[in-house]
Amino acid sequence: MALSVPVIAGILLAAGTSRRYGRAKLLETWGDKSLLLRAAQAFESADLSPLLVVVPADRRFSLAVSGFELIENHQPELGIGHSIALGIGALPPSAAAALIGVADQPLLDEDVIRRLCGAFLPGRIVVASYGGHPGNPRIFDRQFFPELGALTGDVGGQLVAAAHQEAVIEREFPERIGWDIDRPEDWTRLLSGSPTDITAEGSS
Repeated sequence: MALSVPVIAGILLAAGTSRRYGRAKLLETWGDKSLLLRAAQAFESADLSPLLVVVPADRRFSLAVSGFELIENHQPELGIGHSIALGIGALPPSAAAALIGVADQPLLDEDVIRRLCGAFLPGRIVVASYGGHPGNPRIFDRQFFPELGALTGDVGGQLVAAAHQEAVIEREFPERIGWDIDRPEDWTRLLSGSPTDITAEGSS
C-alpha cells in the first residue's frame, strides 16, 4: 500500500513595513520580476497547497501577485508574528503542516523548498540552515499551529522552533541562498557576493 504524502501548505509573509529599506522593498525587481512575485512563484512551483500570501492592504501588492490566494494584513505594524497568526488561521483542516517563509530572499528557489518538504516528518519542524545559521523557510507540523497562531510582535517561527529543539530537523544550504534584502545597499552586496550584514533570518 502506498504511503500517503502529507499535505504541506505554504504561507508567504509579505506584509512587513520595510522600515530599514525606506520603501516597499518587495516591489523592487530582481531580474524581470518583483521580489514578491519571484517568491510567490517559487512557492507555487514547489506544489505547496494551499499557498497563502499575506500582504498589506495596499493595492500595489495585490496587483503584484494577482491570481494568488491573498490574506490581507490590515495591521502590519503589529509585526511578523501577527502575519503568521493570520496565515495559520486561514489554513484548512487538511493541512498536515505549513511551510512559512519570507519574500525578501532573492536566491531562494523551488529546489530549496522541495528539499525542505522532502525532509518533513510528522510531528517535526524542518528548518533551513545557511552556513550553520538557522533561517527561513521553516516547516511546522500542525501540532505547532496553536503556538504559531498565538505569536505577536516581531517574533517569528524561530521562537516556536527554539521551544521544541527535540523536534527540529535542519537541512543545510549554501550561505548565499539565505541572504535577504533588508536595506538598499544589500543589493550591491548580493551582486558582489559579499554576505556582510545580510542575514539568513529575513523579514517581510
